[in-house]
Amino acid sequence: MTKYLDLDAHRPKRGRKLKRWLVPLAILLVLGGGLLAFSRTPFVQSLLAPVSFFAQLLEPTKLVEVDGRVNVLVLGLDTRTDGFSGLTDTILVGSISILEGDPALISIPRDFMVKIPNRVKITTVYNYGGIKKDGKFDIQKGVDFSKSKIEEVLGIKIPYWVVVNFEGFKEIIDTLGGISVTVDTAFKDCAYPTPNYGYKCISFKKGTQVMNGEKALEFARSRHGTALGDFDRARRQQKVIVAVKEKVMSLDLLLNPSKLSKLYQQITTAVRTNASFGEIKRALEVGAKLGEIPQIKSLVLDPDSGLVYHPDNSLYGIGYVIVPKEGETYYTKIQAAVQKLFFGTNSGADSGGKP
Repeated sequence: MTKYLDLDAHRPKRGRKLKRWLVPLAILLVLGGGLLAFSRTPFVQSLLAPVSFFAQLLEPTKLVEVDGRVNVLVLGLDTRTDGFSGLTDTILVGSISILEGDPALISIPRDFMVKIPNRVKITTVYNYGGIKKDGKFDIQKGVDFSKSKIEEVLGIKIPYWVVVNFEGFKEIIDTLGGISVTVDTAFKDCAYPTPNYGYKCISFKKGTQVMNGEKALEFARSRHGTALGDFDRARRQQKVIVAVKEKVMSLDLLLNPSKLSKLYQQITTAVRTNASFGEIKRALEVGAKLGEIPQIKSLVLDPDSGLVYHPDNSLYGIGYVIVPKEGETYYTKIQAAVQKLFFGTNSGADSGGKP
């Protein structure tokens, strides 16, 4: 169920402690930018007046943990999509430890092949699951179907989800004043999709640069400008998320109610999530205790990971795909890599594998 929260609030008192509140906000952005879209309730001073917020929520809600970690699925939609149906160009899982922080990101390329029961690319699963018999789209059904398949692949439970329409997300970056991103390798992509389903040329120079929303979106979505295509794109998407986190950390957003209110309205337009109001309160508490966010570990399920490979296209008939090296529905090694990313061990991974 999609929920909302008004941000009409008073300016908080200035002080060094306010800086701590940017930490949990940044954590939420790292986990998908979506845990800010919450219920429209009487708690209108929530983010701008945390003392009042805590006073009204005497019984804190616990975040749903999986082996001590909070896991969030982020589905980013094709920017040419109208609303919240369509292909999921971006599939990310963010995870953070309640006690230690230790944030991690996992990217699943759109061409990863799954069975539902027919062979399809994972990019289509959300839309497939959400279309009802009357032709209308149900976000919850789409998320549930997609999430169940991703949980099967990774061998973990994912309690929280975020769906992002990236066409609206670029406005969020503009409100933040742009983000600083390092381009590792210069590239040019003349097959970048346009809103009218045509193509245009885009290019990026090597080096650190400030990108506005449009440029950051192009950087995150380009698939044809570098040798590894979609796999390079997955890494660039992780860069953009981290850059948003760093920009949030550098701003006194809580001392600028006008900008924060505008940012919130843009987020509620671009994002849908299942997180409750009480859960954001708990996330804020956890973030305040963790302090600065450490280096984010990451995993991309591409051939360089040694976990998947690209088979002959003629074997599948659905274009370019990647599949697990162990076999189409054997996920044991992928699950072991996820366990190592989260816990530094392969503990529990052997329970996964072929369904």
